Amino acid sequence: MKDNGIVIALQGPLAQVRVACAQACLDCSASSLCKGVAQNEGLLSVRNPLNAAPGDEVLIQVPEERYHRILIKMFGSLLAAALIGSGAGYGLAGPLSLEESLSAILGFFLGLGLAVPVVIHSLKKVSARTLYPSIIDITRKGERHA
Repeated sequence: MKDNGIVIALQGPLAQVRVACAQACLDCSASSLCKGVAQNEGLLSVRNPLNAAPGDEVLIQVPEERYHRILIKMFGSLLAAALIGSGAGYGLAGPLSLEESLSAILGFFLGLGLAVPVVIHSLKKVSARTLYPSIIDITRKGERHA
């Protein structure tokens, strides 16, 4: 999704951009990063690879495909771990002299419990900045542009 905005402030490699909120904002993947200033405006932290300055009008792109891809991998990994744990628990019911259904349930939760730290660790490896929206064009330079 692409949107227009105005750079308000700079914070290191990020820029604070004021965007006009429309109906599409409700479905936007970056809505959790957007701080509502008023009912029809939002303040969004975006990557600033073009070194836009305060006052510049910019075009930003929200990486919705990346958000969806990471969510699918995260939930898919958790589901796979839980199912593998359940199958392992069911298979180990005989040697452990446990009831098969109880063993499968315990394996399900054990697999899920072991997968959660691994998923959290891998999400930390994915830099949050690669998931931030990014300025892709400066449509009009402001007065303070260097």
